[in-house]
Amino acid sequence: MKRKKRPSSIKILGKKYPLPIYLPDATLGVVRGLSSQQVMETGIKGVVINTYHLMTKPGTEILDSVGGIKKFMNWPGLTASDSGGFQLFSLIHKNPRMGKITDDGVILYTGKKQQRKTLFTPEESIRVQFSIQSDIKICLDDFSPVKATPKRLDESIKRTISWAKRCKIEFEKQCKIHGFTDENRPLLFSVIQGHDNHELRKKCAKDLVEIGFDGYGLGGWPFKDNGDFDYEMCQVTADVIPEDKFRFALGIGSPENIVRLFQMGYDIFDCVLPTRDARHKRLYIFDKDPDTIDFEKDEKWYKYLYIGRGSLSTENKPISEFCDCGTCKNHSRAYVHHLFKVKDNLAFQLATAHNLRFYAKVMELLQKNAQTPKGVIS
Repeated sequence: MKRKKRPSSIKILGKKYPLPIYLPDATLGVVRGLSSQQVMETGIKGVVINTYHLMTKPGTEILDSVGGIKKFMNWPGLTASDSGGFQLFSLIHKNPRMGKITDDGVILYTGKKQQRKTLFTPEESIRVQFSIQSDIKICLDDFSPVKATPKRLDESIKRTISWAKRCKIEFEKQCKIHGFTDENRPLLFSVIQGHDNHELRKKCAKDLVEIGFDGYGLGGWPFKDNGDFDYEMCQVTADVIPEDKFRFALGIGSPENIVRLFQMGYDIFDCVLPTRDARHKRLYIFDKDPDTIDFEKDEKWYKYLYIGRGSLSTENKPISEFCDCGTCKNHSRAYVHHLFKVKDNLAFQLATAHNLRFYAKVMELLQKNAQTPKGVIS
């Protein structure tokens, strides 16, 4: 399938950001190990933050008092706040005694005896996101469990649609309260669920489109039972999203995942991989000059460098000869290897900055051809 012509940028609250865009994980208002200034220096234009965790720490009262997360972390770029739904689902999935998911919202218990409970609703999720003051807000959704029965899967779809309606009503209410106009306001995205059931995904998307949102997220687990990435499911989901709406590939992904999904029409990506891999000594490097890469012809265009390997202890050259990040400009493989060996925190900082620069460069390469429809996705 050929990629259709897509917008080259997304405009929110008077600022434009180039597309596609990758957002690293900044769960609690920080990309682990880096200051906001250091993140900007890598070429990263936006971050994704966690609604549920920020509601707890530092809390909405503090966020309101300081003027939102951007001022709090001194971040001038784009911010997208997730709904908090996936984190709550994961918490309950790991320990059902911690809570349960109902049509009203997510019930959370405190204490082993479940003596106290709180209800996290779609409305509360939106209100918290307005305290965060994020640019892109995401509707609370009911994550479709991987091993769900047909009944549970259908329940997930119906609940996701119902919650999205409630979120939009609360979003419009909060926009009026905060003085936003239709032309100058944050954006609201809903999430398409349905796991690997294509018909349910189409139904979920159809009903969400009828409600009307600025963009739509790829929800659910993107892997098949055998561990392979489910590109077919991603394509089905992309195809049912209107061409004039933004597509957010939530939780995606590896460099090759991003390139493939960009060609399907996805615009926004977020993933913990580059920062997490950096902390685990796995660094990304281009196989050749990135400006010569043809993503549609070159099957292999990057590889991993495992900086903890002893063979690198004497390599007096940069992590990548094709990288212009501060780490590669100023430090050798041997030195970064040494920092990890002596367990100095600078190791995480240098490795994270390098991996984020790699992802930012991939975005820049894709942006060059964002307006040129070419290539076939099988």
